[in-house]
Amino acid sequence: MITFSATLACQYDTLFSPFPAAQFSRGLDWLAESGFDAAELCINDYEELDVKSLRHALRRRGLGCTTIATGQARKRDGLTLLSADKAVVRRTQTRLFEHIDAAAELSSHVTVGSLRVTTLPLDTAQYMNELAAALHPCVEYARRNGVVLILEALNRYEVSQLHSAQEMMDYMAFSDAPENVGVLWDMFHASIEDPDFTQAIATLGARLRHVHLADSNRGFPGYGHMPVEEIVAALRQAEYQGAVSLECLCRPSVQTVIDEAESLLAKLRQR
Repeated sequence: MITFSATLACQYDTLFSPFPAAQFSRGLDWLAESGFDAAELCINDYEELDVKSLRHALRRRGLGCTTIATGQARKRDGLTLLSADKAVVRRTQTRLFEHIDAAAELSSHVTVGSLRVTTLPLDTAQYMNELAAALHPCVEYARRNGVVLILEALNRYEVSQLHSAQEMMDYMAFSDAPENVGVLWDMFHASIEDPDFTQAIATLGARLRHVHLADSNRGFPGYGHMPVEEIVAALRQAEYQGAVSLECLCRPSVQTVIDEAESLLAKLRQR
């Protein structure tokens, strides 16, 4: 069964959350009232964040957590797994260890997307080698804690390497990734990098562990030209059992996202 979730800011505001971090509780209420199963939580760090309180706030509303989105630390703290400064790499690994601890508490995945962005001039083989080496201790720590790390396929305008479904699978083979490493496939990025959505889903197979829901303009589904309902139907046809998570810009408006989420979910659950 597909689990439906949506992105919420719980620390710092993000363009992908219809509620600011200061209204996190209202955001959780909206998720529950709209029929979502879970939240996708944007977490930067844990200095003033009580994970147990987060878990209780979710459970009181009958919600789970599908994944922890980690990308805010790229711009806020300058973190990346790929840096000539090894101290930066170590700090990024340490932050991911903290995310993994939180994910174990919340029974969620941990996303690695923007934290693999780099300014280093690496070719594909160099990039994959450096990424695999930097991720290795995180992958092992996650495995010991029963957590899945999901690597997000990002488009060519956001990262230098690993854009398409096939390229993600090439990395999985190159790095000999264990079963607790999966792929996050984002419909917006895929609209740029994957010419055939059904083929991309088939290519990813069991490695597909999380899907981001957005339209071709990265806005709310129905306001671009992505065949969103057909893609969800294709996921079901492929017996996908992970999350489909709304991660879109609040376009055409914040109120549109808030008001139309319930009807969107009703349609997608029928596909």
